[in-house]
Amino acid sequence: MRVRESLSRDLLRLFVWYPLRLVAERLPPRAAIALYRAMGRLHAALSRGRAGRIAVAARAVSPALSEAASCQAVVEAFATHYVNQLIVFQLPRLSAANFHELLEIDGLDRLGLALAHGRGAVIPIGHFGPTQLPLAALGALGFPMVQIGHLSDEGLSFVGRRVAFRLRARYEARIPARIVPPGPGVRQALAQLRAGGVVMTTADDGPGQPAFGHHATVDFPGGALSVPLGPARLALSAGAVLVPGFLEPGRDAPFRFVLDAPIAPPRDTDRDAAALAMTQEFMARYAARVAANPGWWHGLETHLFP
Repeated sequence: MRVRESLSRDLLRLFVWYPLRLVAERLPPRAAIALYRAMGRLHAALSRGRAGRIAVAARAVSPALSEAASCQAVVEAFATHYVNQLIVFQLPRLSAANFHELLEIDGLDRLGLALAHGRGAVIPIGHFGPTQLPLAALGALGFPMVQIGHLSDEGLSFVGRRVAFRLRARYEARIPARIVPPGPGVRQALAQLRAGGVVMTTADDGPGQPAFGHHATVDFPGGALSVPLGPARLALSAGAVLVPGFLEPGRDAPFRFVLDAPIAPPRDTDRDAAALAMTQEFMARYAARVAANPGWWHGLETHLFP
């Protein structure tokens, strides 16, 4: 099904994918991030109506936000959207020598330990911050990476399909990782894990994306949330280690990726009960980060481009 998108959005796409892209991909990585964030701040300043809706949503996610913090969450929501969408211009150029300009990684030893035992590892990651940055960085470091990711041109305008979608697919193909679709890609992901590789997959559904596979409802900041059981079920099926991954603001780089303590399946339970318990544990850790930085959560994006 195709829906009618606005002319202004198509004009923005043409600007982003032609003059902006050709400049941004040649910028030093941190300068590019600063540019994307500046674009988000400008959009926030020009979108007062939407900004008000985002502020309400941010306070629902984190009720303790002060007025100033609520305003900052609005700016962060716009800035996060632009960084997440446009950082793809930098990802093919990441290497083991330069990834640290954008990303610090904590807990890499946990991933190395899981792989040293030959079991493979599943890294669930939330729609929080620039989600493909850790995938590209780990791939640049030489880890065998597969991502389960949904890339679709459904609902896009002609410009959206022929410009943004087509060019984004080209850039993603240059990331040092293999991206497979939900559903048919699960077999490839299982083979990757059984060969001792790494699979990264999102642990919550992105804005506007269809839900795939088994889901459960969990308590979450802002209200109950339906989340996929797929990451835990995948780890259980392959006998792999579930190593949660969380993006955070960095100290010496714009972003920090934390590979947290692995989540082990509970004993004496069947697979369905174990997958649910493991998913609930991940979401409890994730919820604290979303509540602390609601502007980074893509769940607020439904108010950015209604």
